[in-house]
Amino acid sequence: MGQKKVPWHAIWGYGAHIKSTPGLLYVQKRSIQSSYPLQDIKHLLLVGGHTIQTATINRLLEIGSWISFFDAHGTPLGTLKPFGGAGNEEVSCLQASIPSHRYVVEFAASSMRSRLLWLEELDARHPSGLFYRGEQDVLHQALHEIEFLVRIEEIRRIHALSTTMYYEILSRIVPGELEFRRRTHRPHFDPINAMLSFGYALLFGNACVAIIGAHLDPDHGLLHQGGGGFVYDIIDPLKRSMVDSVVFDIAQNSEVSGKYELSQTRCVLGDDLISLLLERLYTTINQKVIDENVYTYLQSLNGGNFTVSYP
Repeated sequence: MGQKKVPWHAIWGYGAHIKSTPGLLYVQKRSIQSSYPLQDIKHLLLVGGHTIQTATINRLLEIGSWISFFDAHGTPLGTLKPFGGAGNEEVSCLQASIPSHRYVVEFAASSMRSRLLWLEELDARHPSGLFYRGEQDVLHQALHEIEFLVRIEEIRRIHALSTTMYYEILSRIVPGELEFRRRTHRPHFDPINAMLSFGYALLFGNACVAIIGAHLDPDHGLLHQGGGGFVYDIIDPLKRSMVDSVVFDIAQNSEVSGKYELSQTRCVLGDDLISLLLERLYTTINQKVIDENVYTYLQSLNGGNFTVSYP
């Protein structure tokens, strides 16, 4: 998929100085200055802590652009929109009114396909193989059937079943002393689950920023239900490549030992392990891919095709 030019722009981290001329937005971060045509930015997303001139805020609002603020983890804090301008109700209503079946199938199938391909790669490299008898066939059959199912609840059930199998199969490649058997809910009592949740939280924040930038409702889930449901839809096919690959590589290479603590209430990751995770995840969480998938979904609401891209 060729890179799409999305109508929002996010500035991450801390310490950027943001100013503008009537035609350009300038972002100075340390010794690097970047510039962007002001008219191309329909929604400016400020994540973390930055300095922005009030004149720049005025210019963006005057041309009809929105400005949204997030904490460093991607949690929305607030939005400025042009006075008297239209809200995002039109996009939200369209999002809620479009039949959801094709989207549920695409999110579920993309997630299952991404995970199955990786399991097969790992199986080929594992000395004694990774799958128990029949498991690979079950996963292939589930992926084949998903596109022919009519009831969304049935699609969700098969997706959940294959996801459970995925983590249980992955448990066979990590040292036994890490006590990872399957994916669990918080609080976690093993470092693998704790690392996965840490990585998924970062990925959630990145996707939430893009979804807010597109004026979509982050709670309008299709495959997933509940608060942040649509964010979970977007990140589910990306978890394998952007988070799981990092976590299980760290676990396999014995980089976890001595870097976490177990208490009676939960597993606590040490600072060294968190720093290692952040360093690796910074290279694998690909904002361009997230933006492309969100923008493709946005365009599909007006009749376009929708296909999830995953590395």
